[in-house]
Formats: sequence, structure tokens, C-alpha cells
Amino acid sequence: MVKVVVNNGQYKITIPKDIALAKGWNKNTRLYVTLDSEGNVVLKELPKKK
Repeated sequence: MVKVVVNNGQYKITIPKDIALAKGWNKNTRLYVTLDSEGNVVLKELPKKK
């Protein structure tokens, strides 16, 4: 389950641990949040900085 938290005017969500582990995401992973043509939220991993 994903939870939306409001803190000082910022909205934050949690990502389920199973998904983060399956994608290989960690605290250094940067994600881009966008909407598709149907209005669904899409998370895309940004390339890692070298």
C-alpha cells in the first residue's frame, strides 16, 4: 500500500519495499514522476550521474 504524507506543503509517497528491491532502487536512486495520456502516475528512473 502506498501512503501520501503532507509535510510542510510537500506531498510524499512511500514505495513498497518489494518494488524498490525488485527494481534495485536505493536511497541514491532518482525518479522522475509524470502522467501518461490516461492520467496515470508513471515513475521513471533517471540515469545515474557519473
